[in-house]
Formats: sequence, C-alpha cells, structure tokens
Amino acid sequence: MKKLMASIALTSMMTSTLLVAEIQNVDIKQLREDVDALKARDKQIEDHSMSAFQLAGYASLDYINEENEDGSFSELKFSPLLLYTYGDIFLFEAEVEFEINDEGETETNLEYAAGTFFINDYMGLQVGKFLSPIGQFVQNLHPSWINKLPSAPVGFGHDGAAPSSNIGIALRGGLPKMGDIRSNYTIFVANAPSFGVADDGDVIIDTEAKTDVSDATMTIGGRYAINPLGNMEIGVSLATGEVEEELPSEETVVRDYDVFGTDIMYNINAINLKAEYIQQKIGENALSTLEGGTWRAWYAQAAYQFSSVNLEPVVRYSDYHNPETDRNQWALGLNYLFANNLIAKVAYEFNEDEDDTAIDSHANNDRFLVQFAIGF
Repeated sequence: MKKLMASIALTSMMTSTLLVAEIQNVDIKQLREDVDALKARDKQIEDHSMSAFQLAGYASLDYINEENEDGSFSELKFSPLLLYTYGDIFLFEAEVEFEINDEGETETNLEYAAGTFFINDYMGLQVGKFLSPIGQFVQNLHPSWINKLPSAPVGFGHDGAAPSSNIGIALRGGLPKMGDIRSNYTIFVANAPSFGVADDGDVIIDTEAKTDVSDATMTIGGRYAINPLGNMEIGVSLATGEVEEELPSEETVVRDYDVFGTDIMYNINAINLKAEYIQQKIGENALSTLEGGTWRAWYAQAAYQFSSVNLEPVVRYSDYHNPETDRNQWALGLNYLFANNLIAKVAYEFNEDEDDTAIDSHANNDRFLVQFAIGF
C-alpha cells in the first residue's frame, strides 16, 4: 500500500513538473513574441517620429495693361511646395505649378521634384529634377512673393539666356569657414538641353529638364559662391556639354554647349542690391541651317524698404541679346508689404527691341503691371 501511494505521488509530481515546464515554455515563447512585437512597434513609432511633412508654396494674381492693348487679369498661379524630411538623413521637395492659360484651361507643370541624401555636414547628394543651379534668379528669386517686381528680367524667363531646370544628380553644400568667409557650392551632371525653332518661330535653347536626349553628351557644371560679408554673396557659374537639334529630316545632330554666369547680392541696412550676368553659347554644325551664337542677359536691381510705412520702391534695368534679338527694359515698381510674405506690387516697364521687325511684335510695348503675391 505504501509503495502504491509513493508511486502515485511520484507520478503526480512528474506530471506537475512536466505541466509547469510546458507552461513555462509556452510563456517564454509568448513573451518572446510579445517582445518582438513591441520592438517592431517601437521601431515604427521611431520611424514616424523622424518623419516630418510640410506644405509650403506661393500664389499670385497679375493684372497687365499693355500699350496698344486692353488691360486684363492675365495670370493666376498657384504653386504648392511639398517638403518631406526623415531626420537629418533625407529631404524630398517638389513644386507643382497650376496656371490658367488664355483659354481658361488649367495647365499643370512639375517645376521640380528631387530628393537629397545628406552625406555629412558639408555635402548632400540631390537626385531628380531640380531648378538650374546656374546663377541666382532662377533657383532662388523667381517665386512671385520673393521677386520684387511682377515680372522677370528680360532673358531670365523660359527659353531665354538663363537655363531653367535639369534632370540628373547634384552635390550641394557649404565648405567650412575660412576666417570670417563662408562659401557654398553645387556640382551637377544632367541631361543635355535641346536647340531648335519654337512654335512662334524664334530660335531657342530649350533648357526645360528632359528625360530623353540620347545623342548629346550630358551637361556638367556648377556654381561656387562666397560670402565675404554676412550680407553679401558673390557667385560664379560654369557648365559645358552638348545640345541636341532635330533637323527637318527628323535626324538629330549635336552642337557644343557652354554656359557662364556671375551674380552678386548685397544688403546694407534697408537697401537691397542685386546684379547677374549669364550666357549660353551654341557651337556651329554644318549639317544644320541654324546658326549658332551666344544667348546672353544681365540685370541690375536696387530696392529700398521703408519700415515705418511698409513701402518698398524698386528699380531694375535688364538687357537680353541673342543672334536674332536685342532687347532692353527699365522697370520701376512700388511694393506695399502687408507682411514679409504678403505683398501688393505696382510697376511700369519701358520696353525696347532694337530690331523693329522682330517676330515678337509686343517686344516694344510698354506695360503697366499689378500683382498680388503671397508665400506660405
């Protein structure tokens, strides 16, 4: 009897031990799964905490009364700017432009869309479509709420002397301070522009970013700028490569392509001074009937902001020359600043085209302009 009871007790003890061990194994397995789930959730929370999204941009409405023409509200533009950052590792930015044309239809353009990987404190690698790093106006000053006049200087709009955008890669950054002097740089490699006759008959260099220019070598270039004073910047830009031209036979030929530019900005108290020169040079090709040559433009601008009355008078002279055209313009403007990013502008342009037989019959017309612009 005692042996039987001892056997039963031993069996019960072994059963209990096995059950506890099984429960412990189950608990350990479940615990490990719970810990892994918590780690994954924490990683997801950490990823979300490092991500940030911002909507910015600008909008403007223009009224233009041109000589020998009836005045009209001529341009309505809305350009949202999307920004996404992941910690201090990555930045993505894109600008979409919505604009109403003369027929009342909405035109949509992707102005730029590029991601930047920050390699270190002095360098970032940018990939995608970006505004041309050549010069200062196109990449930094063209938005309507930043530009101090309702229009761009002659030669600095689309199909002028200043390149507009690129598809490719770029290294951007700033160098360590040398004494009190700071500097910044951009080096880029991008698809080549094209060369030919536009719909209006003008011979143009089309520098809008393209994804397929197979016959021409890529454009290599950049800009280097120094800040000798805290409120001054002087920049020099260079680029070289080829342009692609489509002949009437639908064959393509290439030409040499070179760009040079220099710019300066200086703010002293309430005075803001800007000047910029830029040129694109196209080589000759015996297979084409189009001549090469130099497309060049420059402007000088001065503005003074009265802080007590929120008024800002502006004066600008600009000049544009290509093998078919020689134009210049004086622009006088007065801005009222409701805030730094909320501006009403009035301006008058004195336009002159030295070629009276120019294809663009409006080149000699003076214009009165009004613009309301907001940046957000």
